[in-house]
Amino acid sequence: MTTESLFMCFLLCAFCVGAVRVGKDSCDVDLLVVYKLHVETHWSREVFPKQYPEWRPPAQWSRLVGRSHNSSYSLFRVGRTANDGLKMFSETGQTDGLVERGQGEDGVFDQFNGPSIPTGEGHSETQFFVNGNHTKVSVAMRIVPSPDWFVGLDSLQLCRTGYWVDSLSIQARPLDAGTDSGFTFTAPNWPTEPRQKISYITSQNPSHPANSFYYPEQQELPAIVTFRFYKIKLYQLSKNVNLPLGNNHVLAHNDLVIARQDDISNDVVPSIVRDHQQSRRAGKSKRRPVPCRVTEWSSWSACSVSCGIGEASRSRRVMKLSRRGGRPCPSLAETKWCGEHTDCPQRFFKW
Repeated sequence: MTTESLFMCFLLCAFCVGAVRVGKDSCDVDLLVVYKLHVETHWSREVFPKQYPEWRPPAQWSRLVGRSHNSSYSLFRVGRTANDGLKMFSETGQTDGLVERGQGEDGVFDQFNGPSIPTGEGHSETQFFVNGNHTKVSVAMRIVPSPDWFVGLDSLQLCRTGYWVDSLSIQARPLDAGTDSGFTFTAPNWPTEPRQKISYITSQNPSHPANSFYYPEQQELPAIVTFRFYKIKLYQLSKNVNLPLGNNHVLAHNDLVIARQDDISNDVVPSIVRDHQQSRRAGKSKRRPVPCRVTEWSSWSACSVSCGIGEASRSRRVMKLSRRGGRPCPSLAETKWCGEHTDCPQRFFKW
């Protein structure tokens, strides 16, 4: 092997290893993770005796609405005004306005729901998906009856220092959506104009004796809900793809991606490599390089499963190989997630 070949191999291998290393604060994008969410509510006459609703309707909870998402999406945010969807949900429990922000849009990965709880004290369970590009979860449940009060979690991060959280318990306290000015659980509709910012309800705020959560003798309100998250299953996106040509693809070996030299685009090869190549070509023939040409992508294949999470793939083929240092051939196959657990009959997943 010549000195030039050794030099090129060293630089290219170092580049490949560095390019695929996952940052310590991110999780693998090829992993699909299933979490179970267990909700336990603590709204009892013993814990919250003031104006405890016994009938028409008695103390209870709406169904839970949840989203797994990235940083571009928020279901709600303390300190900001509620959008129309959250206003409708916090005042009536209707979710139509929230559902309009559909799956795969606005940074949302999985839309999920949990069953309502017909009593003040109770529990429910649901499941949802996250992946390395959508590592946060937000949930909300309406307090019934109430003017516009709810409990929820905003953008809870489930990927910590490169690892998925195994289990996590969060205690939640009431929130005021800022869209209704009622003080009590059963207050008549009293729209707030303009809307106020979403805020926490505390034992002393709103500071009015009529408020149903006003307990001035307490430093803080007890938790009214506990959210418990459990990681229960992981899916690995398949990396073994059959390609038309054996010399123009990327091979996956655990966490290290090994690429042939011809596969590395001139756009990403370090400038030191380009400079070295150019210096070796100085004075040689000026024949024009020929770039690789490939066909358009095929259509995405059908999802590999009819219910749940599967994979879809598409491919393209080489029409003409590159020559004389022309642009190398790009990837010839792609795989993506498809489907969602909400497409399945109830209790399809049995882990």
